[in-house]
Amino acid sequence: MKSAVAYVDDSQINLDVIETILSTDFAVSTFPKPSLFLDHFPKTSFSAILLDIHMPSIDGFELYDKIIQHAHYNGCPILIISSDTSHTLRIRSLELGAVDFMDRATSPDEMIARVKSKIQFFKKHRSIIEFGPLKVNLTLLKTYLNNHEVPLTFIELKILCFVLRNYPDPVSKDVLVDNVWKNVQVLDATIHTHVFNLNAKLEKWDHEIQMIRNKGIQLVPREEE
Repeated sequence: MKSAVAYVDDSQINLDVIETILSTDFAVSTFPKPSLFLDHFPKTSFSAILLDIHMPSIDGFELYDKIIQHAHYNGCPILIISSDTSHTLRIRSLELGAVDFMDRATSPDEMIARVKSKIQFFKKHRSIIEFGPLKVNLTLLKTYLNNHEVPLTFIELKILCFVLRNYPDPVSKDVLVDNVWKNVQVLDATIHTHVFNLNAKLEKWDHEIQMIRNKGIQLVPREEE
């Protein structure tokens, strides 16, 4: 199955050219307006997003900000492609967080290779943990349930990530403390309080974290009342 790639540009000619180049290796969706992309964004999980910079109403930099703050963003690489090759624009793009900058003189083979390498790296080192309707963005340190942000403390976030990564296996108290608190002595009551608060904040989730005697903690399906 081809990786899904989105390309946003206000020029139909540019959209057609890039789609022709990339469609041999990727499933390409093109959008002539940032607003159309944002409307479609929650419906598809992209493996890479390409943005033009100079667009009316919303430029590429503003669109980048909207994407990474969106609850549906999965951490995929965002690349800039532009005919404006000024040094200032390149630096601003990379400082913003774009993983690459390509000008329109980039050869088709190189463009495909660069997009492909960024997708491969993303899939190997992705910074998003998804578990059904729950999503944790480790880059932004934000948690979303059903696309709504759930405010967690840093300790709660670390506990949640640790049990998600170990699911369905239980996590012993010693291992949990070593990874979350870095060997600081922690009382059982302290762990219980964090777990209780975490479950309360995620009460609409169909899973919960349970403290299990002689085992530690474990992520299990929530019992229906």
